[in-house]
Amino acid sequence: MLGKLVDELTTKGLIKKRWTRKSVMEIFNSLELELVAQGVSPAIIDKLKESVSKKLDGVETKGDPKKVVLKMIRKAILEKLPPKMTLNDLKPLEFPYKVVFFGFNGVGKSLSIVKMARYLQKKGDRVLIVSADTYRAAAGDQLEGYCRAANVPMLKGPRRADPAAVAYDGVNMASSKGYKFVLVDTAGRNYLNKNLSEELRKVVRVIQPNLKVLVLDGMVGNDVLNQCDSFNEAVGIDALIVTKVDGSGLSTPLISSLYSGKSILFLGTGQDFNNISTFDPDKAIDYILQ
Repeated sequence: MLGKLVDELTTKGLIKKRWTRKSVMEIFNSLELELVAQGVSPAIIDKLKESVSKKLDGVETKGDPKKVVLKMIRKAILEKLPPKMTLNDLKPLEFPYKVVFFGFNGVGKSLSIVKMARYLQKKGDRVLIVSADTYRAAAGDQLEGYCRAANVPMLKGPRRADPAAVAYDGVNMASSKGYKFVLVDTAGRNYLNKNLSEELRKVVRVIQPNLKVLVLDGMVGNDVLNQCDSFNEAVGIDALIVTKVDGSGLSTPLISSLYSGKSILFLGTGQDFNNISTFDPDKAIDYILQ
């Protein structure tokens, strides 16, 4: 009875609560299902538990204990976020500025590349897209169709040509014709395709890109963490693009950014070439912790 009264007075902010690691874990137990439902993986929840319990242990606070923990979770996430990066931050000191894109088949890589090209064109930059996916004819044709519709110049490699050679030719063409940016598409892959992984490494070795971008499907949930690790191990990644994102999917790009340590360059928010937006960490955290 007394314990119930103390809990009630603590929740109303009438008395202070002195935190222990155990009491933090008790609040997390009540939050865990909610966080998982928002796309937060158990592994990440465990990291947040450790961080928050360490910071609150021995501290006295007033107010609803659940709100106190949520506030600390928010703070822990913001502290871990990598530096913000946007397309406006890409200011080449040498030309052309070389960007290579990676990603699984079906994540929206081709559309994302053209979206980025159109954004840069609107700023007055000359952009060349290079299709170095020479193994799937459908991939090159799709990218070519997008480029034609968006009025973006493109160099397409011959079928079965060496992707690194196509990328190299694209960089040389961009350099000779005065393009400011060259955006290189590469073949989609999966975790087990070692041959494609080696080809991606060769492309990187040959053209020495200024930026390596991984494109992720914002609907695949916690698998984005595995994809980040896979590509980072294979070729290294500098930034992310997260596709298929709307107001109901903001937790996924947050998670991928937080635990890959990579900045999100932009979010793909629709099928139109203009449907891109910057990543707003505050908005994403609010969605997770609502």
